[in-house]
Amino acid sequence: MIGLLLICHGDLAAAMADVVTQFVGSVEGIRTVTNKGRAPEVVRDLVAQALEELDEAEGVIIMTDLLGSSCWRNGLERLRDCPTPVAVISGMNLGMVLSFTQKRDKLPFRELAETLVTDAKRGIGGPVFSKETSE
Repeated sequence: MIGLLLICHGDLAAAMADVVTQFVGSVEGIRTVTNKGRAPEVVRDLVAQALEELDEAEGVIIMTDLLGSSCWRNGLERLRDCPTPVAVISGMNLGMVLSFTQKRDKLPFRELAETLVTDAKRGIGGPVFSKETSE
């Protein structure tokens, strides 16, 4: 099974995990880390601990909320020192996380990570304007 680690600002990671369970029920192999009110070294330790908890996984996909942020950088740090295959994806959205729950047992690790990005982009629509919107 491929694991999932959500690293986000504020309460976003926990909220995202909660919403996903409302859609699909309980999901194994998901961990969350927030940087809210935490020093960078504490977040780093929490990420390492979460990865240890997922060490039985066939790989871990790390999703972060914002490209270039401290959460994203924390994920990137794991690329070089984690014995388990890791992929880091930024710009996490609900469609991406739901897609993960539906496809992780059907696709190999690398293909899954690439598919999640495609699915996330496909889920972005608009803008759709009202007729009152001036140009």
